[in-house]
Amino acid sequence: MSTSVIFDQRPGVSKRRPVDNQDFMAVILVGYGDNLYPFNQGTNVVSKAMLPIGNVPIINSVVDWVLVSGLRDILIIVPPPFYTSVAEHISEHYSMATHPKARIEIRRTTEGEKEDDEEQSENTHRASGGLVQREGTARLLRRFKNWIRTDFVLLPCDLSPPVSLPLTSILDRHRSSPDAVLTSVFYEPTESVKDGEEKILVAMDKETDELLLIQPLEGMEDDLELRSALINSHPTLSLTTRLSDAHIYVLRRTVLDLLSTRRSKDLDSMREQVIPWLIKGGWQKGLGRRWAPILNPPQKDPFAAALARSTTSDPASSAFSTISPESSPHFSHVPLPSSKNPRSASASTESNGSNSMQNSMLIDPEEPIKMTHQKGVIGWKCKVIVSAPQPVAVATAGAAAAGTAKGGKQQQGKDKTPPAEPDYLIRSNTLAGYWELNRRFLRTLASSAKATFSGGSSINSNNNSNAIATRAAGLINEEAAGPAPAISQAAQISPDSLIGEGTRVGEKASIKKCIIGRHCVIGKNAKLTGCVLWDFVTVEENARIENTIICSNGRIGEKSQIKDCEFGTGFEAKPGAILKGERLVAGQEA
Repeated sequence: MSTSVIFDQRPGVSKRRPVDNQDFMAVILVGYGDNLYPFNQGTNVVSKAMLPIGNVPIINSVVDWVLVSGLRDILIIVPPPFYTSVAEHISEHYSMATHPKARIEIRRTTEGEKEDDEEQSENTHRASGGLVQREGTARLLRRFKNWIRTDFVLLPCDLSPPVSLPLTSILDRHRSSPDAVLTSVFYEPTESVKDGEEKILVAMDKETDELLLIQPLEGMEDDLELRSALINSHPTLSLTTRLSDAHIYVLRRTVLDLLSTRRSKDLDSMREQVIPWLIKGGWQKGLGRRWAPILNPPQKDPFAAALARSTTSDPASSAFSTISPESSPHFSHVPLPSSKNPRSASASTESNGSNSMQNSMLIDPEEPIKMTHQKGVIGWKCKVIVSAPQPVAVATAGAAAAGTAKGGKQQQGKDKTPPAEPDYLIRSNTLAGYWELNRRFLRTLASSAKATFSGGSSINSNNNSNAIATRAAGLINEEAAGPAPAISQAAQISPDSLIGEGTRVGEKASIKKCIIGRHCVIGKNAKLTGCVLWDFVTVEENARIENTIICSNGRIGEKSQIKDCEFGTGFEAKPGAILKGERLVAGQEA
């Protein structure tokens, strides 16, 4: 999907295309959700990008986060099985009518420019009846390099960023560091998701905010060896295992040029392969010198180049005789040397020998930068941003001060403002992360319900509440309301629950701290506590369900007792089933 800028065609108004320069674009990668069993198994599996958080797909939070930052160009790369569902959702919720300035393009992972050996390998796999190997993120970026024309921010599709970490602050940090090839984000995970996160060792220089090492703890020996060159160049180096990688990478466009120097079959993961390369090359001089001409190529000033080769002006006396990076309005990438026919380059040099001799007396506008590379100065670094939640005491201090200023005395007892919860960065790439995002949504819903339902109403009539969209500061339009849920007068629904459109709730049913999807059926006398139900789920009469996730088209038989379970798409529990702590897909039995 792509949108374009609309021009004013009135008489007297210039019809020239307006300047719409964006120094960054966003690239969102949609994965398979390998760590989300049982959500990723069975028929009609939902993409990781479409996992509902408060009945809204998680990818909305990522797209909204990008659009609020002012970026307009977004490239979403999706595996073919999930392309249709993701493309239809984005087209419906981010159309030209609602987001006229956005340019969102969705591509399959199988698109892009492939090498000949890639095509042959895939054809061989298909002919033998085997499955085509999944594409690594580094290989995908190399394949889509012609779709990415500027520096870019690489994002996962399952991210819920904290309010204290706007994307603009990350991009501004990268902009303020001209020597940064990479700016990555790490975060302190909340206690509930720590066990599911990858354990890594991170080395950084807190004084310069440089990222110096990422190493998985799994398989790591007891002794850690650090090079003396690293310690000498960064005496304030610090090591920590408390951080997790958010997989948010702001990258210079020249990183794609570096990937182009490698064969596609040699590329795999950005996180496990390319990012460690870049980090190591930022402080290791030998590696840095080898990659500097590609990652940090000479800048060309068109005015200096023109005057230096002019036949009517003296270049030595010109103010533009030497290059100034600040005065260069354009940035051009040095083309990679061709390895197919090196003789042609030498032949071209010989044929232009007279011209080279004539120009040798002129001042080369790139000479200062060439000398910099010759001296062995790397000239590029990898930066890091650490997202840590604000302590509760700091978060509540403002609320307490506001209450004191308003009433002269802080209110006591029931009207006392509860402590504000720290706002963590969370990803829904694990079951623990997905649980925590929905629980955080319910806590947000509960706090808003206390302010809205001052009379103690027990039914939350907001059928399409979306805490993520409200972060967009009014830029993201609310979804159109569907048919209202049919709720029995005798049903009990707590204010901190969410009921999706078209859902039916039977008599004397009890729903507490639950998120119920669209077009579900909750039978008579059913009792649900702390559950997440996706769309089209049926819970029959007298069922008891607690702390359970039920994916779309699931069915729980009458008088079943379910606790602490996760069920995949289409799972059915037989009437009277007693299940606890199970993770099952359709067709499985405990």
